[in-house]
Amino acid sequence: LERDPVRQKLGDPLRTGGRILGFELFDNDKAALALGNHLARVADLETNSCSKPATKHAGPVTGVAVLDRSYTVDGSRIALSASWDKTVRLWPVDNARHTLAVLVGHSDFVKCVVAHPSLPLVYTGSADKTIMIWKLPELADTLTKNRDKGSPVELRPFRIIKGQHTGQIYTLCLDSVTASVLYSSGSDASVRAWNAQTGDALPGKGDRLDEWYIPRGQHKTNIVDIKVTETELWTASADGTAVGWDLETQSADIVLSHKSDVTAVLPIPQAGVVVTGTHNGDIYVWRTSAGSPEIIREIHAHTDDITCLKAAGRMFYSASLDETLRVWDIMDVVKFQGGLDYIPPELAELKSNTNADRAEVSGNKTQDKSNSNNNPSSSALTEEEERELAELMSDLDDM
Repeated sequence: LERDPVRQKLGDPLRTGGRILGFELFDNDKAALALGNHLARVADLETNSCSKPATKHAGPVTGVAVLDRSYTVDGSRIALSASWDKTVRLWPVDNARHTLAVLVGHSDFVKCVVAHPSLPLVYTGSADKTIMIWKLPELADTLTKNRDKGSPVELRPFRIIKGQHTGQIYTLCLDSVTASVLYSSGSDASVRAWNAQTGDALPGKGDRLDEWYIPRGQHKTNIVDIKVTETELWTASADGTAVGWDLETQSADIVLSHKSDVTAVLPIPQAGVVVTGTHNGDIYVWRTSAGSPEIIREIHAHTDDITCLKAAGRMFYSASLDETLRVWDIMDVVKFQGGLDYIPPELAELKSNTNADRAEVSGNKTQDKSNSNNNPSSSALTEEEERELAELMSDLDDM
């Protein structure tokens, strides 16, 4: 339970009742949530509340995605949730309890799911070291054919990609311009690229004409997040770094070093910054547009791992294992004049009062300790008591 009065309000937290393992923004004011308590549900960002209906899995839900708004059932958009139960479920966001279809094919935990922004294609990555591409029915209403039977439609993958990655697949990302390239990474610390419609390996350029590929080396261990801009690919790793890669040359252009695992990364080119989230719950805002990268802002946002960062317009959102989803205005954060540690103006007075209260409490404790030291009889053991304590400890050692 968060006891810091500033952090209780910082980022206008939405409390979800479960550890957030992933989320997806849609319709400007909604978010689909992947929760560790085996549920996937929808949050209303305007009212800062979660819907009561939820999709139930047999294991933690690791990721969510939302299909294109043209692909609907009964007027409702369709969300997908991936889980440790080895399946992905499709469900209408207006009625999360109703499962339309189940994607079946992985032999181990499904770690991530991505939906194509304009085609009925879905991509999943798993602990079984495979990437699967799924073609949904052209007409979404086909998914309701088993409604009267009370059982969801079961779908199988269109393409299985295996053998290239030697470890679990933790993260997938489509290119941000045409969504024609799918990037993948995971525990083998390499990055690979695929034709998003066929699943074929993307041809390389320059010295690597056979295929587009970033080998393990710059990153020493798990890559847990990938984001792509028009010219760069960003990776976040448990080795404590976030790296910006040139898409043409696959070379590491920028390395952002942290003191703890980097668990999420979010480039925001229009603001000239990159946002990173860490294992200890802190957010760092880096200026990367000129010269050497530098931290321009720190936000002590969460009390546990940050699991996901997403942007929508000038706002960006952070999710955490502390069960909260928080929102930040990137321009307010960048233009903040109060120093490295970001505190919005409306919370500045509360922080000041909190620090004063802590100083007073600390001072009282110091005074109490001083009084105690000046009055040994109030806390120090007598010679007889010390002897009795030593005998007791000796008896415990002999037990």
